[in-house]
Amino acid sequence: MLKPPASIHNVLFATDFSPATAVAFSYSVGIANRYQSKLIVAHVVSLDSVELLDDEPARAMIDNTRNEATRRISDLLEPLHLPRDRYEIAVAEGEIYEALVEIIQRHHIDIAVLGTHGRRAFKKLMMGSVAEEVFRMAPCPVLTVGPNAAPANPGGLKSILYPVEYAPDSSSAARYAVSLAERYGATLTVMNVGEDMSGPANVAGQFTEVLEHWTQNHIPPGSLLRNRIRFETGFGPAADSILDFAAKAGVDLIVMPVRRLDPVIAAHLPKSDTAYELVSRAMCPVLTIGDGL
Repeated sequence: MLKPPASIHNVLFATDFSPATAVAFSYSVGIANRYQSKLIVAHVVSLDSVELLDDEPARAMIDNTRNEATRRISDLLEPLHLPRDRYEIAVAEGEIYEALVEIIQRHHIDIAVLGTHGRRAFKKLMMGSVAEEVFRMAPCPVLTVGPNAAPANPGGLKSILYPVEYAPDSSSAARYAVSLAERYGATLTVMNVGEDMSGPANVAGQFTEVLEHWTQNHIPPGSLLRNRIRFETGFGPAADSILDFAAKAGVDLIVMPVRRLDPVIAAHLPKSDTAYELVSRAMCPVLTIGDGL
């Protein structure tokens, strides 16, 4: 049975105010405009710098930092001229992952947008536990904009890549890939990578048949997306094959499912993990959807 298309009512953009997050901001604004969503801009104040202070000076420093963060977010939003009901400012304090999850839950966020090459604690989004915690444990899909990603195309998404591992495909990620491709009028490429196969001759025909069933199961009858879907096979290491195709085809977005794991386990996953490799190396943003979302 076809699932209803994904709806995006509330978009979260998390910033540390570094120049690198400007690219991620452009994507969050683009999505909010395309879906006419509410944009929530968040900043998390680290408590590391006040740990050695007494309670009163520490509280004063935190309050000043929160006020400054609110001002800077207001300056960021001002040029957009959004109606007051289309945006909200959320400034929290504490550990980044825990604070973001609380904001996501409180504001009923449908998609979170993160930059991955900021300063201070956000540097960990590239090479540490915070990245794994956020895109594996956040209770909503996460759009991660890595250091190699180009700014959002003003014309919107033109090409979306959806790597699929299993058939039949019961992942919630398929629903988001289809919804985005329909909303943006984009081409959707569904790709399967066979890591243990040397070439396409022995699987291409079978895979095409499987993906014809995928189309029937995931794209509504009469949808124009059925005329814009492409099937692709890849061979060798999954991350390398996906990234190679994405670069050559000029893909604007990769959508993929990820396993939801305990943060302690996620923080110690091997760095060769496909999702981690894509988030770290892709020349376009990667939208990850945890299983069960």
